[in-house]
Amino acid sequence: MGPPREARADDSDLDSNAPLLPAPVPSSSAASTPTSSSTKPSSSRTRVAWLVVACFGVGLLWLAFGTSYLDRKDRSAHWEGDPSFPSRVGYEGPTPTGKEAFAAATSYPSNFDSHPLHPPAQLANRKFNILHHLGNLSPWRTVNHGLRTTAQVPEGCTVEEVQLLHRHGARYPTTGAGTESFAKNVVGAEGFKASGNLSFLNGWEYKLGAEILTPFGREQLFNLGVSFRTKYGHLLREGQRPVFRTESQDRMHASALNFAAGFWGIPFEDKYHQLVTIEWPAFNNTLAPYMTCTNANRVDLTLGPRKMAQWMKRYLEGARARLQEQVEGVELSHRDVFDMQLLCAYELVALGGSAFCSLFTEDEWRGFEYAHDIEFFDIFSFGQPAQAAVGKGWVQEWLARTLKQPLSDFNSTTNATLHTPGYFPLDQRLYVDATHDTIVSAVLTTLGFSSFARSGPLPTDRIPEDLSFVTSSISPFAANLHSQVLSCPGKKEGSSRFVRWILNDGVVPLDSVDGCGEDPEGLCPLGAFVEVTQTRLQSIDWAHDCLAEYDLPKEPILDGRPPHS
Repeated sequence: MGPPREARADDSDLDSNAPLLPAPVPSSSAASTPTSSSTKPSSSRTRVAWLVVACFGVGLLWLAFGTSYLDRKDRSAHWEGDPSFPSRVGYEGPTPTGKEAFAAATSYPSNFDSHPLHPPAQLANRKFNILHHLGNLSPWRTVNHGLRTTAQVPEGCTVEEVQLLHRHGARYPTTGAGTESFAKNVVGAEGFKASGNLSFLNGWEYKLGAEILTPFGREQLFNLGVSFRTKYGHLLREGQRPVFRTESQDRMHASALNFAAGFWGIPFEDKYHQLVTIEWPAFNNTLAPYMTCTNANRVDLTLGPRKMAQWMKRYLEGARARLQEQVEGVELSHRDVFDMQLLCAYELVALGGSAFCSLFTEDEWRGFEYAHDIEFFDIFSFGQPAQAAVGKGWVQEWLARTLKQPLSDFNSTTNATLHTPGYFPLDQRLYVDATHDTIVSAVLTTLGFSSFARSGPLPTDRIPEDLSFVTSSISPFAANLHSQVLSCPGKKEGSSRFVRWILNDGVVPLDSVDGCGEDPEGLCPLGAFVEVTQTRLQSIDWAHDCLAEYDLPKEPILDGRPPHS
């Protein structure tokens, strides 16, 4: 069985993201001139002719600016729609601009800013910061993946190309999350009454929305855009309007626009093309590939939920007993207590603070973080047999851009309709794609970055001392993975072009990738990396791994693939 049907788009509408201009404000000097009494009235035939011309013109405008995959949602939000408040009135003053920045080579910036979030003081210090232990609900920060080096471009090297894959910013809980269930079935239960540290629940109100970005999430993506313009602005080609990609889901679309606002400044709509691909079942989409990879969503192909439940029971039993003493009318389950930890995480990134956070100890927060490590390892990356196939499409696109060779095989979640020179150009030096947390972890699996899987399979009776898979360092809110293709003449014998991968500012070790070897700066000869990646992609059978009927093997999976593939 081949890949599902593909989305369709209008290849002609690359400028549909350009802003509409408001009508000019009438002035007293522009008053209409009365018709001379000697002017004859227009004939009926003339009026009909003008009406036809007007309708034809409107039709042409609709064809030019009508719906397609390029963004046209709420275009009125890109300018002040009321003509009484024009966005441009002149008198701008001097507007010369400087040269593009290249901070990736001069002073690579770090990110530890979580303002305006305000966790409890006892859980936000140098030794332990709760914001670093919330799994995929943590804000992204600069991390280290084991190499004693920074992401700054090595001396003697120049950057030829950068490809960025980033997650959306902080959001409200997804539909069906346990937070709303806790509010309804625990606090909202008949006879519920709390005391002690939980007294606040007697007057507590559930204030979280669902799915969309929080204000902090918008800030994260704006800042990420500023950061990447500062790091790699010199890669932009003068006069070129690059294509950045995102999906139709609201938080994805909003993340892309906030990134663009930070990257380009205001206004930004005429600086680039925003490609918005459809995220919906049955549409091929490399940035939301789980929509067509059936086996990635099969509960029977993962031990993750079962292992999470076992771990919750172990690390939360003390907290459950302690909190139960302060609750009447409801018997708390381990899942209820876990949902209270979720409420801390979500209220922090949505409201700035949360009374739920201080209910738990540092060890219990470390347990919460590890629950997410189990979830992502066993469901969304190395421990699930369809995950290498999930990330295959984007890695194929990465290879096409790197080699500047159009895709010829559409045997995964790649979408042939969108692989045109207009929608998928190969002449950019900077590419930006927005995606989800689970796709970042799947792409790492597809690329074979097994250094993250060294401590797998993850146990449920303890947290490994040297844990290699830490979700808060891999797929936090606004996570960003990017590759650098570097030209380094004389760096190593036999090669002058290299690639390295940077995940949340941390250089990824590539010693586990065949042909790369150990390198203190995380460099791998580009030719060797391309060759091993091509071989790996050819060996991943997307149709089988995503669509075939097979059982979860008894032996642990550590490479995101079925054992016989």
